[in-house]
Amino acid sequence: MFDLNRIDDVSIGVLGDLALDIYWYADMKKSELSRETPHYPLPVVKEVMSLGAGGNVTANIAALRPKKLMVGGICGDDWRGTLLREKLTAIGADTAGLMVEPGRFTQAYCKPMRMGISDVIYEDPRLDFAAVSDPAPETEQGILAWLDEMDGQLDVLCVCDQFKGGVITPKVLDRLCRMRTVVLVDSRYKIGQFAVHGVLKPNEDECRNALVSLGMYETDEPEKIAKTLAKHTGADVLLTLGEAGSLYVTADGGTCIGTPAVKSEGPLDICGAGDTSLSAFACLLAAGASPGEAAEAASFASAVTIRKIGTTGTATREEILQLYGAAGRK
Repeated sequence: MFDLNRIDDVSIGVLGDLALDIYWYADMKKSELSRETPHYPLPVVKEVMSLGAGGNVTANIAALRPKKLMVGGICGDDWRGTLLREKLTAIGADTAGLMVEPGRFTQAYCKPMRMGISDVIYEDPRLDFAAVSDPAPETEQGILAWLDEMDGQLDVLCVCDQFKGGVITPKVLDRLCRMRTVVLVDSRYKIGQFAVHGVLKPNEDECRNALVSLGMYETDEPEKIAKTLAKHTGADVLLTLGEAGSLYVTADGGTCIGTPAVKSEGPLDICGAGDTSLSAFACLLAAGASPGEAAEAASFASAVTIRKIGTTGTATREEILQLYGAAGRK
């Protein structure tokens, strides 16, 4: 495997939709019928909070210990925003690019978890605090100014475009497409619009949906849809294929590299695996690895986190190398 210690020299940034993951564990053995309503309440006995969405990408990058980690995004002036900033600072991220917008609420995924009746923990429908409006003009200008400052200072900038009404406005998108810095993009809804100098990282559904919206969809064949997206945007494409691994194609279609997934058995939790993959790929690419080497490291990093049940999790250099050795690789 490529020397992971070369990440020591990497300066990397994250721009995107940042959120909190909040888990509320309710012991249903303690639940009693409410006197005021015809319901049994959820008696919360434990609360766990971690970084989510683009924040989870940031946490995964921090776990790989680059020289410098810069983060840009938007949060509100609410208690969730305060906690988000504290958690980012705690992992060593520079939050100068995190704009605090008065009156805006900070994104959060709140997950009620019922337990106590049996060994099984049941997750209730999630409560999502999601962006419902575009950023204020002054917030957008702050993000654009931060991008101007970062351009040329970073080895790689990761873009996490997850929410409608999030940080990637048309003006921010246009600026990203003019960056000199290598840009790696993970976008849920508009991956086909990122004509960046860098790499796009869609899954099959995101790639297919982009081609359908562009009127360019012809086949489900992974190599074909990856090459079509690459040709349209002028960017390389790392197409993730779940249990089938990933496929990397260059913008000119001249190179196609397949990377198998790492075999994983037993209980698995795939939540956040894509964030881990993006983070590891970005760090390795910034450290000078080839796309094939970076994709291999991303595969092993994801295999580390999916073994961590009940949390999005991160993968350290040591954990990646341990799994690499356990797989009989040298």
